[in-house]
Amino acid sequence: MTEAARRGPLSTATRIGFLGDVHGDLQHVLVVARTMANRGIGRLVVLGDFGFLWPGHNWGIDVDKLSRRLASMSQTIAFVDGNHESFDLLYRFPLADDGLRWIRPNIVHIPRGYRTVLASGATLAALGGANSIDIGHRVLGRSIWAEESITEADLVALGHDHADILLGHDAPLHIPTLDANLAATDRYWPTAGLEYSAAGRAMFHRGFLQVQPKLHLGGHYHQHIDEHVRYATGHANFKTRVVILDQGGSRSAISQAILDVHTLELEYLARGGESPVR
Repeated sequence: MTEAARRGPLSTATRIGFLGDVHGDLQHVLVVARTMANRGIGRLVVLGDFGFLWPGHNWGIDVDKLSRRLASMSQTIAFVDGNHESFDLLYRFPLADDGLRWIRPNIVHIPRGYRTVLASGATLAALGGANSIDIGHRVLGRSIWAEESITEADLVALGHDHADILLGHDAPLHIPTLDANLAATDRYWPTAGLEYSAAGRAMFHRGFLQVQPKLHLGGHYHQHIDEHVRYATGHANFKTRVVILDQGGSRSAISQAILDVHTLELEYLARGGESPVR
């Protein structure tokens, strides 16, 4: 890990605000940013499907507006990539010396394999990406990009060193509540989409086992899940907490959380700051 990565935008924060999928919803992000600012949170992270860089509209206007509003509250927003990102646009921005991809001075992409150390000494790693279950309804290069998929190179970049926290978009395998919910809706998707999505999740699971985190934070599935799971396969024998945040856009969805980097405990909140319905 480079010294620049150790001094990354998350490295000094004692509390970090997390958001589930936002899909380019500027109004939602601004409401959440204000809520977080009122609680003293200056560092925000979107867990994939940031979606602001998207072809077919003047995305730069929304990004500039978001940047200005964040600056007025002394905030920075980071994001791991999901499956609904225009990678053609995203990859126009080069990686900086700190290993991050800066879109604006306070908007930054966290690439796959990135690692940093938080103020508590806890280690954090990132593995974005996921396979779109609705691939059959999307057009390559216009509404879906091959780069959404986690690759062998991504797993190499992630490495096998332990990380206390793993940020991603997808989820590991064997999460009982998630698996039951997905099984209940599988009949609505074609076999090819199910197989493609499952292959992407399996790739993420491999990376998850490589780092064996104490806490995983992800999105993608548009539901909220918080489960403790034990894995005992091969060389992996560990217990972890898997947290999935719902998608944004609803006043009541559990799509926001604040992480205490010292305790690794989470506080859930609705986007306007009120306690969410559990």
